[in-house]
Amino acid sequence: MRGTRLRFGISVLGGLIMFLVSAGIHPTSARAAMALYQDPRTGAVYTKKCRTCIFMGSFVPAPQIEQSVTQQTQAQIETERAQMQAQFAQQQSQQQQWNAEMAQQVSSMQPAWRDYADRWYKKVSFGTLIYADYRYMTHTGYGPQFLTQETWPGEGNNGFNSFDITRAYLDFRFTPDENFMARVTPNIYETISGSSASAIADKVGNNTGWGQTVDGNLSYRLKYAYIDYQTFFKKILKIAAMRDDKITFGQQQNPLVDWEENLWGFRYTALTPWNYMSLSSTQVGLAVKGPIKFRELQYADYDVGVYDDASFHAIEQSSYKQVMGRLTVNPLGAHTRYDSLGITGFWDYGYPNKAEDGQFTGLPGAPIANTTSAYGHMTRVAGLLHYTAETWGLIGEFDYGHNAFSANNLFSGSGPADNFTGLTSLTPSAISYANWTKMVQFYQNASTSVQIGWDFLGHVDIPRTPFTLFGLYQQLQPNMQVSKNPLDFYRFDLGLQWLISKNLRVAIDDQNLTYYHDQFTTTTANLLQFGPTKPLSAPITSSVPRGTNMIMLNVEFKY
Repeated sequence: MRGTRLRFGISVLGGLIMFLVSAGIHPTSARAAMALYQDPRTGAVYTKKCRTCIFMGSFVPAPQIEQSVTQQTQAQIETERAQMQAQFAQQQSQQQQWNAEMAQQVSSMQPAWRDYADRWYKKVSFGTLIYADYRYMTHTGYGPQFLTQETWPGEGNNGFNSFDITRAYLDFRFTPDENFMARVTPNIYETISGSSASAIADKVGNNTGWGQTVDGNLSYRLKYAYIDYQTFFKKILKIAAMRDDKITFGQQQNPLVDWEENLWGFRYTALTPWNYMSLSSTQVGLAVKGPIKFRELQYADYDVGVYDDASFHAIEQSSYKQVMGRLTVNPLGAHTRYDSLGITGFWDYGYPNKAEDGQFTGLPGAPIANTTSAYGHMTRVAGLLHYTAETWGLIGEFDYGHNAFSANNLFSGSGPADNFTGLTSLTPSAISYANWTKMVQFYQNASTSVQIGWDFLGHVDIPRTPFTLFGLYQQLQPNMQVSKNPLDFYRFDLGLQWLISKNLRVAIDDQNLTYYHDQFTTTTANLLQFGPTKPLSAPITSSVPRGTNMIMLNVEFKY
């Protein structure tokens, strides 16, 4: 009986404990375990011992249970956190190892891709230059080209107009190392050719002819193809003042023309003086060039070379060569090549581009009378005084030439057909042109012809605008040996430029060629001073040619 009661009491006590824990009922003031006692006779449970009670066990209130559970949970969280940190540290270490291995692999690959980048991204450059225009000619006449490869119909074609692409360059430069630089510049241009039977071949000497098949198409030719040796003065001669100088071999810039084009800055609108008269912008030969600097200031710039007598767009026939040189002195010092005050001198001495046997009539030692071939040399001289500031620039120039401006140079833009074909008809107008052409050829192809000219070029920026005023004035006496030369002329190019961006600019300008003598008559007697000649069929009553005027819209794009 007693055992049965005891088991019952324990069961009741266990149920009570479970109920209290699950219900959250607990004495809030308890701070420790409570002792429990039971009276075996009645089964009652007491927290204090009675006379007949027996001890049953201890009861832990709910807060202590929760605290125990919380502590166990916290301990488990800390354990898991420590495990995660250890795992993360292991992963971090492994990632660092992988990164190091990858960096080593990339480092081992760097020489290959760096060499590739240096060769193709740093050592090769591409560029382009386009000259385009629209021109309206209020008056047409005979004269030199205003722009290269730009022609027009002669007298009686007032109102002629056209859209033109006069230049389209692709420029490629390759610099394998600091010692050498190679440049190749193709040029797309409009071809020009005669249409008569006598103009379909170029005669070379007495025995050879070259056929032409150009027909006015757009053609390709090489503008530049040269190699610069850039470190000869820096590394070999070790001249500090000439460390930027170089030796150039190949088809390269003329010492004067390209330099003056950049000094003026408006080549896309008009040709510079000697380029307008006869001097090519490109020569084929060997040159030494560069600045002379002290303490980063330029005090001189020079360009001296030996070249073919032929221009870059002709094949060399001459047995001789020509020598050219330009020297620019900057007495105040210059921060750039064209900055500040400059005094420039240019000299060119050469020969006509003619085969040796072409200088004779066929009889041994007998020269062709009254031509430059009889004496054989040409001279071109220029002296310039110039100043370039940040917003303006001015150039004054004096030109001297000997046999340097022929009839072909005069008629490079437009000329009478019989100058190129040698054909005449029986009409009075044709006879008149034939006589006039003969006069021009005797005056300008004479072996004693002397040229004198004066020029002014300049520009000024309009403040706080993208616009610039620019101009060129040239006056030339094509042969000073003629007492009164009907071919004496002046020309000008005046305009306004709009700089749209660093790559694109446009200009509107007025260009004019004027033969400035009043009209007069030329007879056979006027030609005799240059050698024996057949008499003119009739006096030339209108010796002074008509001038040419055109209004142009010029465009330059470069990159």
